[in-house]
Amino acid sequence: MERLTELENEPARALAAEYMHEADVLLGRLPESAARHYHREVEARLITALNGARFANAETVREVLDEIGSPGHFLPGEIAANAAREAARTLNPRRVVEALRYGAMAGVGKASAVAALGFLYMGALLLFLTGIARLVSPEAAGLYERPDGAFILAIAGSQGDGARDVLGLAYAPVAMIVAAGLYAALTILLPALVGRRRRR
Repeated sequence: MERLTELENEPARALAAEYMHEADVLLGRLPESAARHYHREVEARLITALNGARFANAETVREVLDEIGSPGHFLPGEIAANAAREAARTLNPRRVVEALRYGAMAGVGKASAVAALGFLYMGALLLFLTGIARLVSPEAAGLYERPDGAFILAIAGSQGDGARDVLGLAYAPVAMIVAAGLYAALTILLPALVGRRRRR
């Protein structure tokens, strides 16, 4: 048996179709080619668990589905792990977003890690944007030393009176390089940070 539609028993076929629909709902926001790939993987997993038995009855299919678990149990984690590996390889922001989105769906622990990573990515983006803003206007952003010796990242004149601009025009390239480095480091670490949930 190569496809679940080849199941001879109608109730068994209906159970399998319902299970695949649940998987397709999770895959709905992926690009079409990626959704087809994961759909086929889930289907192959079920066929393998059934030992390719075309004549499996509904009870057998239900037992196999209970053993495999809901697609929501393993699919988000696997997609997140694959996207994280691809992001680390290519540094593609779209893959980063995909890994974070599906990682957040892979359980409470992963959701907390994804939230922390999201804040770090936002920090890198903000730092990069302040570098661009500094190129546009000298007053837009910079690293300043206050009279009390404290160093602050100031935006739009928030440094206050008497603060000294530490980096001057060099702030723009420094900020963008640091932001790019942080983005790259986070993305390279994504596979370890997002990880893969173990299959049941």
